[in-house]
Amino acid sequence: MRRIPRWPIFTAIVLVLALGGLSSVGIATVRTSFPQTSGRLMVPGLKGQVEVLRDSFGVPNIYADNPEDLFLAQGYVQAQDRFFEMDFRRHLAAGRLSELFGKSQLETDAYVRTLGWRRVAEQELALLAPSTRRYLDAYAAGVNAYIEGRTGSDLSLEYSLLRLQGLQYRPEPWTAVDSVAWLKVMAWDLASNLDEESERAIITGKLGAARAASLYPRYPLDDFAPILRRGDVVGKAFDPSASKGSATPLPDGLSDDQLRRASTALEGVAKINRTIPHVLRSGSGAGAGAGATGSNSWAMAGSGTASGHAILSNDPHLSTSIPSIFAQVGLHCRVLSKACPFDVSGFSLASLPGVVIGKNTKIAWGLTTSYVDAQDLFLEDVRGDTVREGNSYVPLRVITEQIRVRDDQPRTIRIRSSRHGPLLSDVDQRLQEVSASKSDPSVAPYGVSLSWTALQPGHTVDALLAINQAQNFEEFRAAAALVSAPSQNFLYADTEGNIGYQLAGTVPLRLKGTGTKPSPGWDSSYGWRGTVPFAKLPYVENPPSGFLVAANQQVIGAQYPYPLGSAYSYGWRSQEIIDKLRDAPPITMDDGEQIFYDDTIRFAADLVPILLKIKVSDPWVVEGQRTLVGWDYSATADSAAAAYFNVVCHNILKLTFRDELPQDLWPSGGDRWYAVLSILIKQTKNPWWDDVNTTDKIETRDDILLAAMTNARKEITSLMARDTDQWQWGKLHTVRLQNPTLGTSGITPIENLFNRGHYPVGGGPAVVNAMGYDDRTGYTVTDGPAMRMLIDLGDLDASRWVNQSGVSGHAFHRHYDDQTKLWANQQLWPFVSSQGAVEARTETRQELLPGS
Repeated sequence: MRRIPRWPIFTAIVLVLALGGLSSVGIATVRTSFPQTSGRLMVPGLKGQVEVLRDSFGVPNIYADNPEDLFLAQGYVQAQDRFFEMDFRRHLAAGRLSELFGKSQLETDAYVRTLGWRRVAEQELALLAPSTRRYLDAYAAGVNAYIEGRTGSDLSLEYSLLRLQGLQYRPEPWTAVDSVAWLKVMAWDLASNLDEESERAIITGKLGAARAASLYPRYPLDDFAPILRRGDVVGKAFDPSASKGSATPLPDGLSDDQLRRASTALEGVAKINRTIPHVLRSGSGAGAGAGATGSNSWAMAGSGTASGHAILSNDPHLSTSIPSIFAQVGLHCRVLSKACPFDVSGFSLASLPGVVIGKNTKIAWGLTTSYVDAQDLFLEDVRGDTVREGNSYVPLRVITEQIRVRDDQPRTIRIRSSRHGPLLSDVDQRLQEVSASKSDPSVAPYGVSLSWTALQPGHTVDALLAINQAQNFEEFRAAAALVSAPSQNFLYADTEGNIGYQLAGTVPLRLKGTGTKPSPGWDSSYGWRGTVPFAKLPYVENPPSGFLVAANQQVIGAQYPYPLGSAYSYGWRSQEIIDKLRDAPPITMDDGEQIFYDDTIRFAADLVPILLKIKVSDPWVVEGQRTLVGWDYSATADSAAAAYFNVVCHNILKLTFRDELPQDLWPSGGDRWYAVLSILIKQTKNPWWDDVNTTDKIETRDDILLAAMTNARKEITSLMARDTDQWQWGKLHTVRLQNPTLGTSGITPIENLFNRGHYPVGGGPAVVNAMGYDDRTGYTVTDGPAMRMLIDLGDLDASRWVNQSGVSGHAFHRHYDDQTKLWANQQLWPFVSSQGAVEARTETRQELLPGS
C-alpha cells in the first residue's frame, strides 16, 4: 500500500522508544491486546460448550457439537489472534483505507470503489446456500463476541499507534459481507491478465506487435509438460482419456496505431493498478509469467509411494508478509453426522469460516493459481457520460460514492461503467479530460473498462465449505463446480490411494479476440458470449503416470478447444518436480519433503555455457566467471556461483531492455524474463541486444554479456567482498517479512516493531524453492512459500506443515513469528488432526460457554 505519511507518526515515536527501552509502560501497551487462551470464557451466541485446544505453536483445534458453534468459535479465535489484520482486510476490500490512514490512500480507495468488490459481495451473499449463510453469520457473531466492549488498544498494538496519530476509532461489528468481500481481493491478487494485457498493449503501441510478442513467449510444450498431457472435450463434456482435438486461434481486433493512440489511458490504468496493496502476491509482477513466483503442488498415488498410500504436497508462493496470509486451524464436530459434517484441518484465511487448503478424515487438497485469463480490457470511445456502441452513443451507468477521510473532508467520486464493466481509467482524474480536441491530435478519447468474472456474483464460499465436507473425488468435483473466482488448479488425494486434478473457476468464452490485448469496446463482435461449462473443464482421476504436478504451468495441450490463458509459468519448476517424481523409487514422506527445498536453476543450463565462452580479458572479471565452472546450478544460500549468476542475470536484463522500455515496465526478473532470455541468447544479433543510446555502435549478444559480467563483478564486490571465496547467495538473497500496514510506514523504529528478518535463504525465481525478488529493486525476497504442507494419506497424523510466520498477528507475541525460523531453515513440524494426537500435543485449553 502507499506509505502512511511521516508527519502524523511523530508522536508514536515516544511509544517506540518506550518499547525499545523495555519500560513497564511499553511492555504493558504491547501485552494489552494479547488474548486469553486458557480457562473458561462466556461467549454470547453459543448453543453449547466449545473447547479450543492449542499446541506449542498456538494452533487452535476447535471442538463443538454443531456447525454454528464451530464457526462462531472460529470467528472468536481468529479475532483473538488477528483482528487488526481482519479489520484492515475489510477496509481494503470496501475501499475504506482512508478512514484509517488518511488521504494517502485516496487513490487506492477510489480504484477499489470503481472495481466494486464490496458491491458484488453484497449481491453474492444473497445467492449463497442457506447453510453457508448461517455459517457466515455464525462466524461474524464470533468475531463480534470477541470485539464487543473492547477498545482498539485492547485489540491490537496497531490501534494504539494509530490512536497516538489522532485516530478516533472503535471497530464496527463484523458482517457476513466482510467475509465474502475478502474473496474478491483474493481473486484480484491471483488474477494474471490485467497487468499483462495493459503492459503488452503499451509496449505494442510504442515498439510494434512483433517486438512486444517477443517479450511474451509461448509456453514451450515441446520442452515442458502441461498439467494434463491427454484429454479433450468430446460432445458436451471433457474426456480425460481423449487424445485428439481441434483448437483454433481467435483474431485480435485493435491495430498497433490504435493502441499507440490509447497509450495515455492504458498507462494510467497500469499505474493505478500498482497502487492497490497486493497482499497475496508481489506488486512486482502480475503472476508467474510476469515476475512473481507462482505455487507448487503435486500428488503421488499409492502405487508410487513406499507406504502404498497417496501423498499430497502444496506450497503456495505468495507475497512474503507477517502475519502470513494463512492461519492454521482445526475444526472438529465431536460427533460426525449429516447435521454436523466437519472434521477438517489446515490453512484458513482470517476473515472466512472453514479451511481453504488442508485435509479431512478422507481427503486432502491443495491449490495453485491456474492463470486462466478471466479479465479483459476494452477501449471505450467516451463522449461525456456516453459511450459508443456500434454507431451510436448510449449513456454510461453512473453511481456516486463518498469516501470518508481521516482528518480531512470526505471525497465524492463518480463511478462510470460501460456494458463491459467499470471504467478503470476514471480513477486518474487527468484521464477523464483526454479528448480529441486536445492539442495532440494523436490522442484518442478512449476510456478503459474491465470485464472480469469476479465482478459477477458467484458461489465460491459455497464451494470452499463443500470441499471441507467432501469424502471422495466425485463429491470433491461437485464442490469445485461451485467455484467462480479466483480460478484455481485443485489437486486431490484420498485415503484409498487415489489422486485427481480439476480446473475450477469461471472461464469466459470470447466472441473474438484472444484476451492478450485490449479489444474495441464499440464493436459488438467482441466481448463475451458466456462461459465454458464446468463439465467441459479439464480434469483427471488416477492418470496413467501415477502422479500429478500443478505448478502454474500450462493446464493442457493445444488440442483443448477453448483458450484458457497465456500467462503461465514457463515450466522450469513444474518440470523439475515432474522429473523428481518420475525418476524416484517409491517415494517416502522424507523424499517428498526434500522436493520443497530443490533449488536447481534449470535456466542456468541454457545461459552458463554461453557465459563461459565469452572472451574476458580483465583478470578481475575472469575471477567471477570462474565461479560458474563446474557449478551444478543449485542456488544454495552458501553458493558463490548462484550469487554471481543472479547478479549477472540482473545486469543482462538491465543492459538489454531498460534503454527501450518505459521505466514502469522495466524487467522485474524471474520466470517470464528467463523465458525471454532463453530464446534471445540463441539470436546473437537480435535488435534487443543493441543499446539505442550508443549511436556509434550496434551491440551484439556477446557485447552485452561481457558488459553484464563486468558490471556484475563490480556490483557483487561492492555488496559483499572482493574475494570470491566470501561470496554467498544468502548474503544478498534474504527474507524480510513485512507487516502490510505499519510495517511499510517509512519510519524505521515503527517498522522494526512489526517486521522480522533478515533471513538468508537459497532458491530464487523459477526454482522449486521459489524465493522471488523484484529485479528492479534488489535481491531481497518479495515472494515465497506462504506455507508448506505435506499430507500422508495413509497416516494423517504423520502429515507435516509450517507457516511463514505464526498464528498470531500480535507483534511480540510468542506465536507472532515462532514458525519463521523453521520455514527459513527448511524444516516442517507435525500436522496432526485426530483427537488423540491433538490432545497429546495440547499446551493450553480454553472452554467457551454459552452466556453473555
